[in-house]
Amino acid sequence: MTTAIVADSTTSLPEGVQERPDVRVVPLSFSFGPEETYIDKVDLSNAEFYEKLSKVSVPPTTSQPSVGAFVEAYESVSAYENILVLTLSRKFSGTYESAVSAAGMLDRPVEVVDTKSAEMGSGLILLEALRVLDDGGSFAEIQDAVEAAVRRCRILFAVGTLEYLEKSGRIGRAQRLLGTALDIRPVLRLEDGEVVPHRRTRGRKRQMAAILEETKPAVEAGCSVAYGHVNAWEPLSELKAELGVKGRFTAEIGGVVGSHVGPGAYGVAFL
Repeated sequence: MTTAIVADSTTSLPEGVQERPDVRVVPLSFSFGPEETYIDKVDLSNAEFYEKLSKVSVPPTTSQPSVGAFVEAYESVSAYENILVLTLSRKFSGTYESAVSAAGMLDRPVEVVDTKSAEMGSGLILLEALRVLDDGGSFAEIQDAVEAAVRRCRILFAVGTLEYLEKSGRIGRAQRLLGTALDIRPVLRLEDGEVVPHRRTRGRKRQMAAILEETKPAVEAGCSVAYGHVNAWEPLSELKAELGVKGRFTAEIGGVVGSHVGPGAYGVAFL
């Protein structure tokens, strides 16, 4: 056995992936005030999280995994010669730094990669790593495939409000969209691991059209696609119907990322 892959919990995983013996997930956590802390995607169902999120006036805070949590994950795959670690964008969290610090405590190869993404984007990158691994690729070939996937991966998403991104400090260059005219509904994207404006539209239909305009050529070119949402089944279903592809998976976005983008967010990743 040569390579194991460690991801953090903000990586959306298609069904069956987490059960693989060569995959480990290190969870982040989120808190609704000082008395309510939950492990991401473990302690609350997504439905329970969405319900709580809709009732609070202050968005939850989030916390990166400890260095010890990564060390424990690395040690749990000691039967493997190499470890590849995939984390969400370091511009969103200190998770990457925790993973790197833990890697320095081991005496075997551990490569930590900033996916510059999260949720469905990171999930597609993970699937690319597993594809090369299952095809018998070497550790170097898996790393090369992941680095290429990081460069190619695109995420476009819509949010119900920019309030959550603003309050969490993850709004990035989309800051300039705050305070715009009534019913301005921006389409955002991730660029180099940061939230940036993609298109400023007015009304939900034009917002959806802006996502489709960018994504349809990618679908027609045969790109892998994945979807994600925070309690936004209706617009997500419309997006999937318009694109005409089921996608590799559909992610119900968990507590950590959901705390930052807020209820009603939905989007698509492709590479």
